[in-house]
Amino acid sequence: MTSGLRAGRDGPTMPEGKGYQMRGEGATVVSVSPEDLWAIVTDERRLAAAIPGADTLHRVGEGMPRAYAADVGIGVGPVKGTYHVTAEFAEEEPPAALVLFGGAKGPFGHSSGEGWVDFRSVDGGTEVVYSYAILISGTVARLGGRLLDAAANKLIAKFFARLAKAIEADRVVAR
Repeated sequence: MTSGLRAGRDGPTMPEGKGYQMRGEGATVVSVSPEDLWAIVTDERRLAAAIPGADTLHRVGEGMPRAYAADVGIGVGPVKGTYHVTAEFAEEEPPAALVLFGGAKGPFGHSSGEGWVDFRSVDGGTEVVYSYAILISGTVARLGGRLLDAAANKLIAKFFARLAKAIEADRVVAR
């Protein structure tokens, strides 16, 4: 994708402000085609099944861009609480790429950021390549980089594990 929000940029842009700046990237393979994976991440029910700690998930508005809101239980060390999370699919290139904007607000701080997600067809399914830039402020930002980075990696791993379970549940229902 070379046009739109990604044009001329190497990666997601860090929001302006004070706080802990977290950047990350990674990749994993899921065992469905890019088209099937796209159908899952754009379906409210199936997406909700993949989000760790989600108490609720609902689509906000009817039009485009696609936007979601959820109440999610998140804990980083001793700092735990329910956060109101929003995500907007700011740019979609089905079934290959997304640009997301979002954030979270809760009892110990808030965050905002941008993420890029690419779906690439590979043997055995789809490689999901992601990168993000998130600004975190409040009490949770004072926990320190290593703890926040470890927590983010753990949440991402849980998301993909739950996504795999949602994919398998879809296969069982389809049989």
